[in-house]
Amino acid sequence: SCAIGPFLRLFDERFTLEALRAVEVELTITGDDGFELHEVSAVAQMSRTFEELVEHAIGAHHRYPDGFVLFTGTMFAPTQDRDEPGGGFTHHRGDRVTIATPKLGSLVNEVTTAEDAEDWDFGIRALMSPCDGTGRSPNVFLTRSRLAARLTTWQLR
Repeated sequence: SCAIGPFLRLFDERFTLEALRAVEVELTITGDDGFELHEVSAVAQMSRTFEELVEHAIGAHHRYPDGFVLFTGTMFAPTQDRDEPGGGFTHHRGDRVTIATPKLGSLVNEVTTAEDAEDWDFGIRALMSPCDGTGRSPNVFLTRSRLAARLTTWQLR
């Protein structure tokens, strides 16, 4: 499983499949120990096109009446040595990982362990609960405030 959100960018006249093919995504890792890594990857250089990926995801035995999220795979595999020459890369607790592109914004994560991370104690049902008569669901606001306190935050440009 993984985090998605807190928003999904849908295609429209300003953000098309062709526009997405031209996107470059930046990866920045900043460690408390002074380590810094910065890489850029072009969507156009993916080994499979979006159309190929979708073709494999949808078919007679793969139907998604409510839609689906297409994961394109990992664009980055850091190879810069971290702790010693020839030792390769590994994250450290406290690393700040930013994945960004101007068209979508920035996803920022702080690396921690599962044991140290705050427990995740609510699910999608919190977003689908009945409204309180004001047209707003109290759980959505609770969820958003709790999401803001989680390790993953979006910083929109």
